[in-house]
Amino acid sequence: MKIYLSIIFTLITAIVFSQKNEYDIGFLESKLDSLIEKTMESEHIPGASFIIVKDGETLLKKGYGYTTLGRNVKPVNPDSTIFRIGSITKTFTVTALLQLKDENLIDLHKDVNQYLKSVKVTDTYNEPITASHLMAHSAGFDELTGRRVFKQDQKIPLETFLNGKLIRLREPGIVSAYSTFGIALAGLLVENISGLSLEDYMKRNIWQPLGMSMTSIELPKHQNNNLSIGYEYENGINVPQPWEWYHTFPASSINSTTADMGKYLKMHLNLGQLNNTKILNRETALSMQTQQLSVNPEVYGFAYGFYEKNQFGVKAYNHGGDMLGYSSFITLVPEINLGIFVVHHHENTNLKGKVVSQILEHFGTKNVINPNPERMNNDVSKFTGNYKWMSSCYTCPNSDQQPIHELTANDDNTLLGFGRKFYQVEPLLFKSYDGKRIMGFLQNENGKIKYMSLGNVNAFEKVE
Repeated sequence: MKIYLSIIFTLITAIVFSQKNEYDIGFLESKLDSLIEKTMESEHIPGASFIIVKDGETLLKKGYGYTTLGRNVKPVNPDSTIFRIGSITKTFTVTALLQLKDENLIDLHKDVNQYLKSVKVTDTYNEPITASHLMAHSAGFDELTGRRVFKQDQKIPLETFLNGKLIRLREPGIVSAYSTFGIALAGLLVENISGLSLEDYMKRNIWQPLGMSMTSIELPKHQNNNLSIGYEYENGINVPQPWEWYHTFPASSINSTTADMGKYLKMHLNLGQLNNTKILNRETALSMQTQQLSVNPEVYGFAYGFYEKNQFGVKAYNHGGDMLGYSSFITLVPEINLGIFVVHHHENTNLKGKVVSQILEHFGTKNVINPNPERMNNDVSKFTGNYKWMSSCYTCPNSDQQPIHELTANDDNTLLGFGRKFYQVEPLLFKSYDGKRIMGFLQNENGKIKYMSLGNVNAFEKVE
């Protein structure tokens, strides 16, 4: 009788748990539908799509609105509608380079000049640049402009474009500053080492093994009808945007579907393997979900390819992608085996951020804000001053016109800047009172503040 009752209790518990999970997903779907539809209407976004994967399964995969407007209007289909994913491309380039590491074709901590054939990095500093620096955005290159064109025949070969444009501003490995040129050089490494074009390499070693048949850099002609045209809302109407070609294509140029990106998410969450197909060694895959560099361990830094953020009590590894007419975001949350991909029209809108926050709020915990935190009471004057975003161009003619961000001191030895008030918790670490920002500093050998970071892509250099 005890065994019988135990079996009944187990069955009832399983049924209730199953119903709760279904209700939770249904509840989340309803909230997302409402959020996405209202935002699309208020911001005039033609189309959007997302996928949520968890524990190796697809929980939700949906499309909203239309791929194109006008006569050829078609609804967005997450399985077949192709969007441009912009800078999420960088994570694919890093994945490709790490595959070469798994094959012992590159040492991540040796001078990249040992592997480059046509382009060489100058010896501006004693410390050479390595593949590890490139993947953690810490090579220290200037972020030059002039990377895109609007006609395919104007596109310059990668090695030709990079030759003479790898300008070193700072010693490598000190601080991460989001770098298009670093990842572009990583793509050239893949080409030089493998002997293949980056697209052919990815096709053979990433997309085909994972079944990502709708993913490309140069869109195949037979998939033209699946492409969702990019739109921006201008003067009261949605205007089709021109196609962008990038000289630095390893950093920006992949096209994909929501369903294909779901396979990519599952592979990374499963540490390099999808079903029975393994494309990365487990330890290597973990390096893309482990902080590689930060100004302080508490400040959100960079893993290889992805960058960190903590939201709703969970740590996520993310990457965004924006280009004319399109905006996208990918996030991995390893601790709960959750992955999200969101894409939509309009570069200058944050629908993707709202969707990711809604999903993380559902699966995470509440953010706790302490209104009266313990803090240090040191003089904070050495942190005050002007700071420049490090992912801007330093050697361009208009570099002196780029935005400057100011930090000021309050009478209570707190800092004010970026629309927030910060209190000191360690000699070089501050937190905002609203609980949303952590700010870390690096000083030089003389004790003067040199760099400041608000986390991941938000790295700044103090202006003397």
